[in-house]
Amino acid sequence: MAYSLSTSYVGEALLSGFDWFNGTDLSNGFVLYQSREDAAARGLYSINEESQVVRLGVDSNNTYGLDEGRPSIRLESKESYNHGLFIADFLHMPPSQCGLWPAFWTYGSDWPKGGELDMIEGANTAHNNIISAHTDDGCFQDESQAGLFAGHKRNDDCYIGEQNVGCGFDPPADDASSYGDAFNAVGGGVYAMQWDEQHIRVWHFARGEIPEDITRREPQPETWGLPHAIFGGKRCNVDDYFSDMNIVININFCGDYGNALWGKFDSCSEYAATCPEYVANNPEAFANAYWDVKYIDAYTWQPNATVARLESPPEPTPEANSEPEPESEPEPEPATTTTMTSSSTTTVTVHRGTVHAGAGPAPEPTHTNPAKIDGYSHLGCFASSSDFCTFEQVHDGDDTTLDKCVELCAGRTYVGIRAGECLCADDLDPNTRAAPGDDDQCSLPCPGKACEMCGGEQGSLTVYADVRGEERPQPPPMAAGAVVTVTTCSPDSSGSSSGTPVRTGLPIGTGVVPTRSAGGGGVPDGGLTPGWSGAVERSSPPKMSVVVGVVVMGVMLVM
Repeated sequence: MAYSLSTSYVGEALLSGFDWFNGTDLSNGFVLYQSREDAAARGLYSINEESQVVRLGVDSNNTYGLDEGRPSIRLESKESYNHGLFIADFLHMPPSQCGLWPAFWTYGSDWPKGGELDMIEGANTAHNNIISAHTDDGCFQDESQAGLFAGHKRNDDCYIGEQNVGCGFDPPADDASSYGDAFNAVGGGVYAMQWDEQHIRVWHFARGEIPEDITRREPQPETWGLPHAIFGGKRCNVDDYFSDMNIVININFCGDYGNALWGKFDSCSEYAATCPEYVANNPEAFANAYWDVKYIDAYTWQPNATVARLESPPEPTPEANSEPEPESEPEPEPATTTTMTSSSTTTVTVHRGTVHAGAGPAPEPTHTNPAKIDGYSHLGCFASSSDFCTFEQVHDGDDTTLDKCVELCAGRTYVGIRAGECLCADDLDPNTRAAPGDDDQCSLPCPGKACEMCGGEQGSLTVYADVRGEERPQPPPMAAGAVVTVTTCSPDSSGSSSGTPVRTGLPIGTGVVPTRSAGGGGVPDGGLTPGWSGAVERSSPPKMSVVVGVVVMGVMLVM
């Protein structure tokens, strides 16, 4: 029995195997998603010719009006899936930064009946991932799953309900690198989702912990240990609540989730009164906001099949940099490899990529610093245009090690190390953040332990943080057509508001949905951004529901 690789999204295959959503966000984000043509013109993505790693980024150069949105990318797989094993390897993800709401997730076309499963999700300064499910009414977590997962269960009811939430899991206590800065500090890693008729399971493996069978593309989930999260069981028949799901990867700004957290679960309101104001006026804050995607693989289960190892595609020949890019770029010639099984032959097409918009991702880094020291997670190499003004020095000597600095900063949130200096802080100012290139700028050996890195020659700090007490509410769903509770009130016969929240079902389907008229909708001051209509650039794949426009009104999160 084995899983057989059915689709490998690598390089150009990722960019052409996914649709480019180019409308305004359905979750009220301060974002303007781009078509592939527009994203290329803005320099938002690239392919590394040598490694085939795809970089998906955002505009980090320009300011925008509050009636606009920061350009970004949202990709949705053309193919929809029912059951399978899905493995994604990311070298880098968007950092733990105010204003960001990145995600890697799946959702069914008939939402919420088709379900939603969010494998990677967080907002603003989060350092710990939340794995969530959002379903139709009737799906519950129950006692039959006891002992089948390693994470921390947040709640039992997976129904979106009137609070527009669902169920989810936090990572286990020993996972120090599940999201954001901490994920990037160890060179990224793998997220895997196994979906069968009984359960949906999700694992995370940091870069140095990825099982060999995944690397060989001969995955054996039964050998991976307990997953971080599990959904299904006796009170949630998987096939009744999850179907025809598409894979999505995106970088959002603010939105229903980020706006709800702003200043309540983080210190972001110290930088701007609202999330859109901060995102609109601080492009440099998002220079490190990108995904580096090594691959996304989809496997199908084939009983009694023996799968031969998939060989890598031939290396492309680099093009001369001096040649101008043609106005009309020909479709890249694909390289094909063949996966042989005892019952069938499957051809997997892996397109050769062409570099767009810059040099592309760097080779996979080597990381020597431990991911965790006495409860403090490694967040990576940080730079600061404000000279790390929130940090204070507590030690400077030839005996400095990472462990010594963590010990000296016990009880503080952040630990900074630079050469022989140990520095401590309770928070970060808005001009101190993970440095582009991650640990590349922190290459000074620690005086007391030369095999570890303690900051950089340009003043960068190696940073650790205690994020164990980090609190975040359950995220809302991201799929279109959510049934939500909005903050408007229904008028009574006299025309005045009754004070009763209105439960609104939002439509899914083709055609253009009218936008809210000016002054209409009744969203109060300080509420979430009014709805918009948008479009999706699609190629009409089978089993997909094409969402062309949706009017979304603000979500009321109950925390």
